[in-house]
Amino acid sequence: MAGAAALVVIAAGLNERQRAYLLATYDEDQAREATHRGPGGPPARRWRWIEYGPVGHKWLDGPGSRLLRAKLTQSGMVSQGTGATWAALAERGLLTTRHEHTGLIDTRSRRAIRSLMVRLTTDGRKVARLLRGEPPTRPRSMEPKPLSLSALRLVAYGQQHPEEAFDFHAPWGVCPLDYLVVLGICRGLVKRGLLAGDPPTRLRITPAGSVLDVTQETNWKPFA
Repeated sequence: MAGAAALVVIAAGLNERQRAYLLATYDEDQAREATHRGPGGPPARRWRWIEYGPVGHKWLDGPGSRLLRAKLTQSGMVSQGTGATWAALAERGLLTTRHEHTGLIDTRSRRAIRSLMVRLTTDGRKVARLLRGEPPTRPRSMEPKPLSLSALRLVAYGQQHPEEAFDFHAPWGVCPLDYLVVLGICRGLVKRGLLAGDPPTRLRITPAGSVLDVTQETNWKPFA
């Protein structure tokens, strides 16, 4: 990672287009972080990658598109120089790129359509904050992060069965698809004192967990 002085130099050396691309990526990155970070949330390796869009196939950018390219198009920042812009940001160590198959086929060339994915580096976030006039490194918040929906489901189940020792899959009735993720959720709840036991089994609600109003938590949604 670059030092503070080097980050200032990098930020000052970006042109308008490069800044726009970096900040658009940063805004999406932070929106995802606000949604997914916290005990029991999915691993960052899943949501840090942001889809820019299928290369050369703007027809996929329909109304309401969540692709990063659609957002940049609204600012008039998408043209033939787009690839060079992403490459310049990657060369400076501000992000990494890769291509993923979309599952679609170009009817003219009969080739698979690939989509460009971008992921900010730690230096990329720091430079974006400098461009926004923010400190490059954010102080750690002392406030606990919001519980994920899966974590809230486990707490709610414990509240409904206060005398019962239950397993990690009890709220859903089936074994979750991602065992390690749910195991991490259980351990996080035990660490926060909301559940007790030996994850992923023999879990019990604690006094602190029993008084938590899950319906008032940010990520709570009742079962459909």
